[in-house]
Amino acid sequence: MLKVFEAFAGYGSQRLALIEANIPHEVVGISEIEGDVLLSYAAIHEDLLDNRELKVELNDDEMRQYLKKINVPLDYKTFENKAKNLRGQKLKYMYLANKLSNNFGDIRTILPDQLPDFDFFTYSFPCQNISVAGYQNGLTAESGTRSSLLWECCKIIETKKPRYMMMENVKNLVGKNHKSSFEEFLSYLESLGYSNYWDVLNARDYGIPQNRERVFCISILNPEKDFIFPKSKDLTIFMEDLLEYSVPETFFLKSDQVSDVPITQDYIYCLDSNYWKGTFLKDFLSKKRRQLVSGPAREDGKYPARRLTPRETWRFMGVSDSNFDKSSKLVSNTSLYKQSGNSIVVPVMTAIFSELF
Repeated sequence: MLKVFEAFAGYGSQRLALIEANIPHEVVGISEIEGDVLLSYAAIHEDLLDNRELKVELNDDEMRQYLKKINVPLDYKTFENKAKNLRGQKLKYMYLANKLSNNFGDIRTILPDQLPDFDFFTYSFPCQNISVAGYQNGLTAESGTRSSLLWECCKIIETKKPRYMMMENVKNLVGKNHKSSFEEFLSYLESLGYSNYWDVLNARDYGIPQNRERVFCISILNPEKDFIFPKSKDLTIFMEDLLEYSVPETFFLKSDQVSDVPITQDYIYCLDSNYWKGTFLKDFLSKKRRQLVSGPAREDGKYPARRLTPRETWRFMGVSDSNFDKSSKLVSNTSLYKQSGNSIVVPVMTAIFSELF
């Protein structure tokens, strides 16, 4: 049985991929700080909704103190703890989500010797300071950026020495501005006895119809043989297969918002992970936002355009509707968009894990 620890866990896309790859495993702990994400994780993997009536022996103040101890939930922009604002059922949901998921909380405050042993460590750290669409503040250890949380993993790796590790991040991690930091981290892992194998993989080569290139790095402690990334395969699922048939009018742009840009194709399908609330199609396109579907033409010759629904964005990340439904009962549409955008495409990891294990 493979024992797994998910750092920067998100809604557990790594765990979903292990399930899809039929790898016998046990997630012994996670590290995650964002409240809505933890609700999604617990709803998908720990049946939070079915366990919501579990009796909690702690009073409200004791539940808040527990959450503050692991520094959850945190505001990602200010790193301010928001536990003090939780009341009633929301507080209980948050407490249960963390307990059921065995969340050790803020990676900066984790004491590695208090973690259970594990064989596989996933640590796909935040990309905001690396991404072309992000802040470009880098990931050096001294920068204090969210992306620099990568270096907080070192204490865990040194103490627990997992045999296998996986990291995913944006393609720009190996761009000219950040590759030296990435190579510095790889050299550090090599000093501990790890062999590293990395490549840029595109979701469209592994069964999902979106152009999403990401760096994947597999590290193995004293490997018996080299790891080889899985070969690409032809798409059998296409964009129209993942779109909803009946979409509320609120997702459509108004006619005057799209009429200022001529569109001549019968269908235009474009996708990005970023949630957008723009005004005019020309602004949308000029900012290179691609979370848009348009077509076919109406009787007046205009092409209706709309934003992807939250469900569609999760489908494009390889997540089933049943798992989306579990999360959508607890968090807002805005959070659902954000969570899918920050996650990892499940079928890509499924292919990787099938090779690795």
